[in-house]
Amino acid sequence: MYSSAALVLVVAAFTLTGCGDRSVHAPSEPTRTLRDIPADETRRLQAARIFFGHQSVGADIMAGVEDLVKSTPQLQLRVVQLQGPSLPAGPFFAHEKIGENGKPSLKTDVFATLMEDGFNKNLDIALHKYCFVDIEASTDVGRLFAHYKETLARLRAESPNVRFVHVTTPLTVVQSGWRATVKRMLGREPDHYGDNITRQRYNELMRHEYAGREPLFDLARIESTRPDGSRETISWGDQSAFALVPDYASDGAHLNPVGRRYVAEQLLVFLADVASGR
Repeated sequence: MYSSAALVLVVAAFTLTGCGDRSVHAPSEPTRTLRDIPADETRRLQAARIFFGHQSVGADIMAGVEDLVKSTPQLQLRVVQLQGPSLPAGPFFAHEKIGENGKPSLKTDVFATLMEDGFNKNLDIALHKYCFVDIEASTDVGRLFAHYKETLARLRAESPNVRFVHVTTPLTVVQSGWRATVKRMLGREPDHYGDNITRQRYNELMRHEYAGREPLFDLARIESTRPDGSRETISWGDQSAFALVPDYASDGAHLNPVGRRYVAEQLLVFLADVASGR
């Protein structure tokens, strides 16, 4: 049986469910699709030599790319999962898992080693990303970003023929509903709020440094944006952040078939712009 105090909290939680813990913001900009890409830009994308280093969420995205290639006859994109330390003859969209989850700086170091050991001589576009497990509430995002920024600056100087694409860090679904409401009433942070708030800080460093100056694929923005353009947001105290749209998630963090196809399409649209010199 509930105590009287607990019963009051539970009743209040059901009454207030959905209030204040999550919100959906109005659309900010229209979402482009592959149908919006002019034919000449599609040809440039298909003619490019692209490398993408990733781990699990990246594997989800590449599964989405393969879904799109299979279902879009006009998209003649050659997707190659690398099995060794060499690139195929181009053009291609090559990818492989690099580094270890939980060690983001190592991922950047492995990516840099691949570039400096010869990948940079046979690529037009290169990118790598961190995973949600790489940035959690306790992460020193300033130190992590400083290492990333220094490494990419070195790679740009060494490889003027390669366009390096920066990628924001993916998000996770946050706790919601009456359990989250009860926690907030008790002054406790709902699950995964702190992690996403820290990811927000890292992603803001990425946006401040690169947006409008170098290619930046804003994965976090896409993961938190519904097809109608509305955003999944959270707030805790005086801090706010974005979260993964639950409809895109298979387990609260990785992408389901709907999410992976949506994100993959946005990536291809973005890379078509990069391949076209934008």
